[in-house]
Parts: sequence; structure tokens; C-alpha cells
Amino acid sequence: MFVKYRLNYFYVWSINISMYSLNSLDNCHHHVIYVVHNKDLDYPMHLSYKTARYKDTVYKSYFLAESYREGGKVKKRNLWPIGRLTDTQIAQINMICKTMTDPDHVVTTLDQITVAESKPFLDMTVAGALWDEWRLSRAFPDSTQSSLSTPLVAKILTINKCVAPCSHYSIPQWAMQSSLSDVVGHSLEDLSDDKIYYELDQIDQNHEALEAHLFRATYKKDKESYSRINYDLSSSYFVGIKCPLSHCGHSKDGKPHNKQVLLAIMVNDRGYPFKWDVYPGNTAEVKTLINNVDACRGRFGLKNVTLVFDRGIVSDENLDEIDDQGLKYVSALDKDQIVNVGAIDLDALTGVDWDNFKERLPDWNGYDESLTFKDLGVYDGRRYILGFNPQLCKDERSVRREKIESFEKFLLAKNRELAEAVRSRKSDKTKQSIIHELKRLKIKKYFHDPVLAEIILERTNKQGKVISVQSFQVSIQKKAEQITLAERLDGLCVFVSNHIDRNYESFIFPGRQIICAYRDKTKIEDAFKHIKSFLKIRPFYVYRNAHVRAVYSICVLAYFLNKDLAERRKKNEGIDYLNSKNLYEPFRNGDMVTLKDRLSGKMIRKPVELSLNQKELLNKMAIKMPQMKM
Repeated sequence: MFVKYRLNYFYVWSINISMYSLNSLDNCHHHVIYVVHNKDLDYPMHLSYKTARYKDTVYKSYFLAESYREGGKVKKRNLWPIGRLTDTQIAQINMICKTMTDPDHVVTTLDQITVAESKPFLDMTVAGALWDEWRLSRAFPDSTQSSLSTPLVAKILTINKCVAPCSHYSIPQWAMQSSLSDVVGHSLEDLSDDKIYYELDQIDQNHEALEAHLFRATYKKDKESYSRINYDLSSSYFVGIKCPLSHCGHSKDGKPHNKQVLLAIMVNDRGYPFKWDVYPGNTAEVKTLINNVDACRGRFGLKNVTLVFDRGIVSDENLDEIDDQGLKYVSALDKDQIVNVGAIDLDALTGVDWDNFKERLPDWNGYDESLTFKDLGVYDGRRYILGFNPQLCKDERSVRREKIESFEKFLLAKNRELAEAVRSRKSDKTKQSIIHELKRLKIKKYFHDPVLAEIILERTNKQGKVISVQSFQVSIQKKAEQITLAERLDGLCVFVSNHIDRNYESFIFPGRQIICAYRDKTKIEDAFKHIKSFLKIRPFYVYRNAHVRAVYSICVLAYFLNKDLAERRKKNEGIDYLNSKNLYEPFRNGDMVTLKDRLSGKMIRKPVELSLNQKELLNKMAIKMPQMKM
């Protein structure tokens, strides 16, 4: 315990959990201790000093002093000489002395302090602060039927996705091993996997309310960000138990044999999500757009907006529906759709490659180093921009020729194998093996069906008997016209839009701007990359339809907060951390520490003081840390 006249060392764990020695206040590098009041100490301590003059310079020599009362008068006496002090040292000692008068603290020595517990804290606090700043809890009904309300559970799940994604079964354990209860200001003893699954149902029921909240919040902050909206879909696969929503379909995860669901999302021009859906895994992408178009006009009241979506969603029905709703669109055509556009003269592009495109296409405009384009104007009510990438043209032709040559080598080897057969072969299996190779190389459309010519081979079996073996020789013809057409389309891309308004002779919406809008789909690609990789949505480990939809909602919320954090960091640091593991790195080294004084049994819980860099970064990002309830 503290001894009045033996002050060689006494230590104080202040907010920054630093060790202070009165003999060397500048060497405060140790991280542990909070100490502070001796109940046997009757009088407050303070700094005093004596002055001395030497060669016109006044020097102050400091002492640790105490005040006491004698004969009804307050007197002072110096206890311990310290010497000269800097202004910083003076402030530190004054803080220590002030702290010692606090009856809630205990004086002790360093060797009596043990670290009872240290749990992650700061990264979760940052995510929670962003949640509070966007007032996301208001999107959910505040249920009073349980100690853990729906908005609180939604906040917990979102924070988990932001900083330490894990299965819902593991979240209660994660919560107890962290300082999450301090972050959310609520005991988490009742948090269980059953509670989480129950609240997932509630979160799903509030899907539209949540979308409306995000839309209002982002629209209020930046109306111009809704001049353009990006829409796209991706897939996420399942493992194990069947989910009614899961079906086999075109997999974008490289898992063609797994059942999946389709994930749809809409983001504004700044990349913030405000609408999302989950569709059965076998849903055609082209059929998902109309509902979202209706929502833009109906639920969100958007009028002067351009929808940007991938070429796989383009259909006459979808484009006509957008026109009917009075909205604008920008997209592109598949290669198969290009040939049906009468405005495009493919003959003019035959034989154009990297070496001669400038001579062959003198009236075209350069977009960047890789793309040249020509605005074809309006055809059947739609505006077409024809783009040509000479290097891509060269590469596509080269790849196609290599694939055809590879198949021809395969066919030679196959016929050689068939000619050496020692057992009879079946025609169906032989044909299917040929077709399988064409599909694997993605060149089936360039070949007719294989023709099998039967051959009879004589072989001697193990018993020395001559037997007849049925085999085949395979021939297959190229579709010369199809290959020629593909070559004419090499390097081509066609952008389509209904921005057809003119200002005199020029289009109000330039062709360059249409190309830029379509190429700027990286915003929505970032969203899916983040949700699927950083937030680890795949594979799904929940199987009820409502739970699948709710998990996706939580992932969207987490992406929303991480997008906001990444934007703030990029604005101040010039680096985009959106899909980086370093997004929360500056806040990983910030724990909630519980210290114990072995003599008194006193327990003290405080967050570690932020470093100077952490304080500066949070201040620059305008992230306000909430007050903790200890």
C-alpha cells in the first residue's frame, strides 16, 4: 500500500493505461496499471516548488507536498524532492495527485496488479458507432417482449459481419469472448443461437422498412447519387441440407454442382445499397429486373434516374418496361444480340484488327487506349454505341483458333484410340465424349454433330481366339459460316440506351458518357465481392427461406457500414480499403482491459486509451466514439 514518505515509485493506470514514475515521467512506455487512493491518507497531495536565481535566470525546483491542518490552520510540508520538471511532467503529476483524491480508486503497487482479462473492443466500437450514426436501429420495431430486441440483435449480427464473420451458431461464443456487451451497452447472457434464428425471422419481416430507411438516409445525404442506379445479380451456393429457395442454375461461384440462390442488389451512384432481393437459384436473370423497376418508381419515387445493368439482363420486354415507366437505362448487348441490330454494318468491320483499325475506321472516336467507338444514333427507338477493342479482337481470334486446334488434336487422338480398341465401343458414349470436349472448350457452336463410321476390328483374346471388335472412326465438320460470323464480332461491344434526347444536332447525353456509365459497374461488383468474400456469405449455412433472406440483409447492412468506413478512410488517406483486410486494421489494437489489485480485490475495467494515430484518424473521419457504460 501507499507509504507517505517512501515515494521512490508509485504508479497510476490512467485512461491510457500507462505507468508513471515520479523519477522519470518521460519514460512512460509500460502498459498496465490503474492505481490510486489510499484510504489511510488524510490529506491531499500536490506539487510545490522553490525558486532560485542564477545569472539572471530563475529556476524552479519541485517537491511533492501535502496539506495538513494544525491548530485550526492549514499548513503545507514538502514530502519528496523531484527537481526540475517540464510543463508536460507538471500536468502529469497534477493529474496523479488529483486522481488520488478520488474515493473510487485504490492505491497499490505495480507488482500487485494483474491483468484479469483483455478482450477486443475498438474495431467493434467503430462499427457500432457507424450503425448509430446512420440510425439503423430505427428501421426495426423495438420489441419489449425480450431482453434482446430485434434492432439490438440486428446490430450484433452486423457488427460481427463487419469485424469477425462467423456462423450464427458461433456468434454467442464470439460475443462472450469479446467486449460486445460494452459496445452495445447491454448484457448478452440471453444471446443464443435459438434467439438469433428467431430474430432472423423478424429481420426478414422488416425487409422493406430497412430498404426504405437506407434509401431515405442516403437520399437525404446526397440526392445526386440517385441520378444513376446500378443493378446486378450474383449467386451463392449451399452445402448440406436442402433449402426451398436453392436450385441448380448458372453458377457464378464456380460451383456448378451445388444448389444456389440468386442475390440481387441495387446501389446508387456512390455505391451505397438501398434495395436487394433473393431469388431461387434457377431464376433467369432477365426476369428479375421488372420488379425493381416498379420499386424505383413506386416505393422510392425516383423519376430522373438512369438504370445501369449487365448485358445478361437485356431483353426487349425489360427495355420496353423501363421506357413505359419513364426511366432511362444504359446497358450492353450479348454477341448473339448484336447480329439482330440493323443499324450495325458488320461487313465494314470484317478483317479489322489491331494493325489497321485506324485506317479502316477513320470516323471513329477514341475512348481510351483500348477502346474506340462510334455513336450509331437511334434505331427503332433505341440508341446504339458501337465499340471496338482492337487488342481484344486479336486475342479472341487467337483463343478461338487455339481451341479449335486443340479439339482437332483431341479428335486425332480419339480416332487413334478407337482404331486400337480391344473391346467393342458404344456409339452413344463415343459421341458424348466428343460433345463433352466441345462443351468444355466452349466451341460446340462452331461444329456440326459428330458422325461415327463403324469399323470392325479383329483381336485375339486371352484364350488365343480371334474375335471381332466393333469400333468407330469419328468425323466432324466445322460450321464455316458460324466461325466467320464470330470473327466479325471479335473485339466488338454494343452499348444500348434510351438517352435519345437531342440538343439541336447533338445528343444531350454524349456517347462517351453512356460508355462511362456502363463501365462504372465496378461499384456493384465491389458490393458482391465484399459480401461474398470479405463478409463470407458463401456458402449458406441457414436453410429456411426467411433466414436466407435475413442473412443477406445483414450482409448488405455490413457492406453499407464498411462502404462508409472505406470512403472516409479513402478521403483522408487516399487508399481504397473497401475489399481489403486492412479496413479495420487501425482499430484492431484496442482492447477492453480488466485489471485486478490482489491486495484489495478491486477490479477495474476500462478501454485502452486510443493512440495518437487512432485519435487523429477517427477525428479526421468524423467518427464519434460513444460513451461506454461500465
